[in-house]
Amino acid sequence: MNWFALATVSALLSAAAAVAQKRVLFRTAALEFAFLVSVVTLALSAWVPAKLDVFAFDARTLGLLAFKSVISGIAFLLVMKALERNELSNALPMLGLTPALVAVLAQFVLHQPLRGAEWGALALMVTGTTLLESRDGAALAQSWRDAWRDGRHKYVGGALALFAFSAIADKLLVSGMKVPPFVVLVHQHVVYVVLFGAMLAVRRTTFAALAARTREHWPLLLTIGLLTIGYRWFQLLATKAGPVALVLATKRTSIVYASLAGGSLFKEQRVLVRVAGAALIVAAGFLLLGRE
Repeated sequence: MNWFALATVSALLSAAAAVAQKRVLFRTAALEFAFLVSVVTLALSAWVPAKLDVFAFDARTLGLLAFKSVISGIAFLLVMKALERNELSNALPMLGLTPALVAVLAQFVLHQPLRGAEWGALALMVTGTTLLESRDGAALAQSWRDAWRDGRHKYVGGALALFAFSAIADKLLVSGMKVPPFVVLVHQHVVYVVLFGAMLAVRRTTFAALAARTREHWPLLLTIGLLTIGYRWFQLLATKAGPVALVLATKRTSIVYASLAGGSLFKEQRVLVRVAGAALIVAAGFLLLGRE
């Protein structure tokens, strides 16, 4: 499979995971959910150390693995907090700006310069994102001010920046340093469990509370764990084979699928308008394919 097909599979699995995540987050706090699903994904990938030496790398590579895992873990938690507090069809499309940030970063880190038309595509992404915040009878600028003033997108804003750096690190690890994708995932899952577990310990969340959540949601947690491993693995394979910004642009088609499916399933407001905004963002991402 080429990188485009791999990224498309990742997008479909990611959309399914997002809908399932939103269903759990109706009744579970974001941090508890992030910890539980990380335990599940770690358990499902426990076979990797038996097949591969996950520490057979120099200190620089291991350090980058740890750093990338921490920032992507924080980004994942921020997205879960955004889904916990916002409608799915509103929160997810904002993540469509990730390819724009990655494309800018890739200019300097990976030496993949943008051409004039591609800068126009990035501007189109911003336009689509603005459409998501439009309100009947309100100016677009006012809609943006209202969104940021009430803090609706503070979590997504933080996740955007962290995901951009994480994507660059993925490219360096799997393509430049030749780290197998499953090794990256194992390191990531271990760091997630430690990171979220430490946060829960600070908050003095009891084991009994976590056990109760597990019993209540275990079918969905298992499903989300499988979907999460699937979309992360396919994304890493795509990142290894193709330009990092383009992989992210393709993978972010998941926001259209998830916004439409989740918005309809959960009876959210203005679903079609939000899907139109999401589609505009994704279309702008595909304009970047012209750089190939």
